Amino acid sequence: MNWLSKIIVIISGVLLAIISYNVLSGWLNIIPWSIIAIVIGYLSFSKKDAIAKGILFGYFLFLTYILIGYKGSLDIKSITRILLFSIAFSLIGGIAGFIGAFIGYFIKKKTTATSNIKHL
Repeated sequence: MNWLSKIIVIISGVLLAIISYNVLSGWLNIIPWSIIAIVIGYLSFSKKDAIAKGILFGYFLFLTYILIGYKGSLDIKSITRILLFSIAFSLIGGIAGFIGAFIGYFIKKKTTATSNIKHL
C-alpha cells in the first residue's frame, strides 16, 4: 500500500463523515459507511492492504464524525475529555473499518475463485 492510497482512504473517511453528518442522521449512517468499507476491501490488492485501508478509513471516519458533532464547551477540561473520547472511540471505528474491508476482500476472493473455476 503506497502513501497515495492511504491519503485517499483517509480523505474518503473524512469526507464521508462530513457528508453523512449533514445529510443522514442516527443509525442510517451505518449503511453508506459499511458499503464504502466493503468497497475499499474489494478494491484492495491483498488482505494486508485491505486491513490497513479499512482501519484507516474507519478510524478517520469516526474521529471526524465525533469532532464535527461536538457541541460542548471550549474549556481545557472539556476539550481534553472530548479528544480522549474521540481517540478511544475512533479505535472502534478502526475495528469496524477493518471488518468491512475484510468482508469486501473476502467477497473479492470468493468471486474471483469462482470465476476462475468456471474458466477451467
